[in-house]
Amino acid sequence: MSDTPRRTLLKRIGIAGLTTAALGTGAAAGRGPNHNTPNTPDQANARVRGRTDLLGHELPEGEKPRYTFGTTSPDGMWGGVSSFPSSHFSTGSDSNVVATLYDLSDLENPTVAHELEWPVENHRSNHMRFDGTRDGLYYVTHEMDEGAEEPLGMSVVDFGWGEGTPEEPEVLATLETPNTGSHTNAEHPEDTVVYMIDKADSEPGVIPVDVSEPGDPEQTGPFGPDGFCHALEVDPIREILHCAYIGGDFVGYVILDISEDPLHPEEIGRFDYDDHPDYTEVGEPGFEDCHQAHFDPNRDIAIVGDELFGELPGGKHVFDIGWGEGSLEDPQPISHFYSPDAREQDVGVWTTHFHDILQDGDETLLVDGGYSQGFWVANITDPENPVATERFATDLELDRADTRHSPGTAPYNWSAVWNDEREFAFSSDTLTGAYTFSVDARPARGEDGGGPDSHYDLEAILERYS
Repeated sequence: MSDTPRRTLLKRIGIAGLTTAALGTGAAAGRGPNHNTPNTPDQANARVRGRTDLLGHELPEGEKPRYTFGTTSPDGMWGGVSSFPSSHFSTGSDSNVVATLYDLSDLENPTVAHELEWPVENHRSNHMRFDGTRDGLYYVTHEMDEGAEEPLGMSVVDFGWGEGTPEEPEVLATLETPNTGSHTNAEHPEDTVVYMIDKADSEPGVIPVDVSEPGDPEQTGPFGPDGFCHALEVDPIREILHCAYIGGDFVGYVILDISEDPLHPEEIGRFDYDDHPDYTEVGEPGFEDCHQAHFDPNRDIAIVGDELFGELPGGKHVFDIGWGEGSLEDPQPISHFYSPDAREQDVGVWTTHFHDILQDGDETLLVDGGYSQGFWVANITDPENPVATERFATDLELDRADTRHSPGTAPYNWSAVWNDEREFAFSSDTLTGAYTFSVDARPARGEDGGGPDSHYDLEAILERYS
């Protein structure tokens, strides 16, 4: 592992001090899940803060895979999107691409540096991450699809660290997991460690990997409770893993301590979904299919999202992990919110998906890739009263995306991440590729703060499904 120092004590004290600081004053009236319900009726004359505008977009020519999770390098100069080979869907395409690298030096004109094809049949990639401490490396997951004979897990890809280049990458190593291959992964931003996930219902599934020697990675574990850990996030401030368990023997939010040894995490807290009610109707909170947990870097809260298909959509829970009466050992939910236009999912998919958190002045914002909701923003400055604001339909170049086949019609947005170094958001749409956005805490525009009419046409999107 690297000798990169952890956050300084002064930084930690500053973070802790913000926990009890006065909240920003920007949160105000906005549309609730039933579209006409103000989330803050006592602030009708205020304007909710949180806006977004498109910077750039790129959909490669030729045969296209189905894009999944998108992320950026720490310096914000590169974007990456994993993908399912088109054989996973009935698309008529012959693409076998599992990862696409984008040059983001010009945020208004992202360009494809390479598309990584995978020679092994019946595998798909749901996730990729860049190395947290070194330039020129990324890690793409491999997961068994129908007909696969090997589980695989994750490949280490050199695109500038060694002899590989952005145009001619080199796969340095490929790891296996005991069961299914890795559904998602997560990099440590201050150490040479990456975490894989093995999708096991009745076994531990968090697998740390020492990547200090990228060509010879070493894995430990597995660790964590028995169950399918869908996604995890490394929190270098608190030196923990935030883990979302979506199925199997345990469903809920788990916190693992990595302060003593990042390669040997230990559980310190959990929130069991089985002890709490399911979703019953749009507008009411529920606890099912825990999908992703992400921390607020400035306050002791975490945002935990649920992913539900079927009739009802899942939303996002705000968890107190030290902000009030909660703690890392006893995380407590304090609020819940949906995507802006959430509704029953007989038409479209309105569950929330992969999100990230950013700070702009006194305001804390969340960005999300919300399937039919596209790319959207919420103001979470008041953690007890989150308000969804502007959204953008990631349906550009719809004709080239060919939406006649599964998984439906654009927008079908998968993820949103924030790059703090260059202050932009990167988002991936399964059908229409990669996007860059500006996001800031100026007052939201449009009716009910939903954004300019040109950003999102709900009726047109619903019409595509009919």
